[in-house]
Amino acid sequence: MSDVVNKVKRTDPVDRVYKKEYMHHFLSFCSLVCMTKNKKLNLANIFLLMLQDSRYLDIFKSMCEIDNNYDALKKFLEYDATLYKSKYIKNYIESEDFKLLS
Repeated sequence: MSDVVNKVKRTDPVDRVYKKEYMHHFLSFCSLVCMTKNKKLNLANIFLLMLQDSRYLDIFKSMCEIDNNYDALKKFLEYDATLYKSKYIKNYIESEDFKLLS
């Protein structure tokens, strides 16, 4: 049964358009962050910037039409599941600055 559902999802034109549109908005946001910081940033640095500055998180949520912070951050982890391994992200999450935001 799940093979049939997966095949239908892969060929569903609405789902395909949604995924392409979301990917465009996701990459556009990453480009916007790089332009505002005037340097080339990797995905881990962009994710960290979103954790540190809620304005970037709000921009991402509005660009991708996401309702809450959890889903926005989850989308980054879905795009690159290895983000949690970044030492910069681990250090920030363990720091007092992040605990104050929670």
